Amino acid sequence: MTMQDFSNGALSQQMNTTHVAGRPMSPLYRLRAEAFNESLPASVDVCLKTYFKDLNGMSPVAGMYEKVITQVEKPLIEHVLRYVRCNQVRAANILGINRNTLRKKIQTLNIDLNAIMNDFHH
Repeated sequence: MTMQDFSNGALSQQMNTTHVAGRPMSPLYRLRAEAFNESLPASVDVCLKTYFKDLNGMSPVAGMYEKVITQVEKPLIEHVLRYVRCNQVRAANILGINRNTLRKKIQTLNIDLNAIMNDFHH
């Protein structure tokens, strides 16, 4: 799911379902998902407003799109990997990407699987 999907309401459409992973969706799950759907775009909006304001008329950095996506993508993948205890098949499924794509992103984004695994022992 891309940031464009968030702004187009893809997550909202997903919340119109009554089941998650074949099981009935609990009211608490629905509330948390709806809060996430509202808070992430709002947080990104605040960050971007601050960034552009702080430019004071200077040009934004080249490659801004990739930089912003990377800033969201890395923690997203890290949190999903932590949630599934580094099971890459499950993580890829949750993220909606191919397992090989996930492995490439882990490498490209310099995600430290050992550090994530160490989180389980603390």
